[in-house]
Amino acid sequence: MFLLRNIEEILASIAISITILVVIVNVILRYGFGFVVPWSEELSVICFLWAVYLGISSCYKHKLHMGVDVIVAMLPSKAKTPFKLCVSVFLLALNILMSVLSYQYLMLSNKVTPVMGMSYFYINGVLLLCFSLMAIHTVKFIVDDVALLKSDDKLRRSDK
Repeated sequence: MFLLRNIEEILASIAISITILVVIVNVILRYGFGFVVPWSEELSVICFLWAVYLGISSCYKHKLHMGVDVIVAMLPSKAKTPFKLCVSVFLLALNILMSVLSYQYLMLSNKVTPVMGMSYFYINGVLLLCFSLMAIHTVKFIVDDVALLKSDDKLRRSDK
């Protein structure tokens, strides 16, 4: 369960660790021994790309992206949760659309990297993974907002 709840953070940590390790080893080899590992730049860029997109998904999951809350702040308290629910439904549609487009783009990935010969399928796969994860997180946000609406409604009924 821990692995599934923290999959983005774990994979991003692995990817950024590989990036740092490969870059450090390559710098030591270049300046210490005059030798360069030819595939190190490609691998570090690929791992960095994965770390960035997994980080985006992780921030989305924890609601750490910047937002403009001016509209929400201006709304009456009863309208805030329904408004957030509407935004979440819009974001779900957007994330599903991006997942579909990422899948289509992934299916067109038939090139390989020049040095490692790695298929761009594995590189571009992070797009589908992250937008799909963000869609799953959005479903959780929607479920939480609906539960909050129901509890607010029960509270209002009990006050009467």
